[in-house]
Amino acid sequence: MGKEINNKILRVLGIIAIIAALVLIYVSQTSMKPADVRIVEILEENRGRLLGLVGVVGAGIARDENNRIIGIAIYVDDAVSEEALPNQLGEFEIYIKRFYEESDLEKEKMIIRNDYFRLLKVTVDKDAYQADETLTIIVQNLSNETLTFGNSVYGAYFEKWDGKKWMFHTGIVGLLVITNLNPGEEGRITYKLDASLFDPGKYRVVSIGWIENEDGIIRVWGYIEFTVFRERK
Repeated sequence: MGKEINNKILRVLGIIAIIAALVLIYVSQTSMKPADVRIVEILEENRGRLLGLVGVVGAGIARDENNRIIGIAIYVDDAVSEEALPNQLGEFEIYIKRFYEESDLEKEKMIIRNDYFRLLKVTVDKDAYQADETLTIIVQNLSNETLTFGNSVYGAYFEKWDGKKWMFHTGIVGLLVITNLNPGEEGRITYKLDASLFDPGKYRVVSIGWIENEDGIIRVWGYIEFTVFRERK
């Protein structure tokens, strides 16, 4: 009986030793890789996840003023919800950068990028409206591929500027049907700016859709700003 117990203990210890050895091999191989190589691998592994977030234009290597690697840079547009972004990927800290504030050279160095950025164009028929006026929203596909939307109003909704950031204001009622925009095609939506809902202020209408390819679902988005003012008496 004692011999059998000892054999079982030895087998268990042997399994633990093998697992420990495998872990050590994995850790040593990972730590031996240069940081830039690890970042490239991590970004490729998370390509679909990152490019599936509205507002993410791309990602690359974040460096300090001495050109030392400090983490991963995620480049975003104003449409981004920063709460949806990760704080860390792998062992690397995330640094959020505004795409339009960066140099052309830094933009070129992105490792992954949303190639459909700015290929969904949204316009309205005027820059400013009185409450209770009707605005016309035009959503146009500038890409060479078909864009898909989750409803009949091209995923459109309104946001309002609160003085610091854009906040969701109200949606647009539409049919919950898959809607496509072919290359070069445009769709139109008319909407009455109800005075009880649209106080004077700065607003924008946002349209969100997607393209699905070998990299997964890639978000496409566009928006346009306008002002609602109080009618002069």
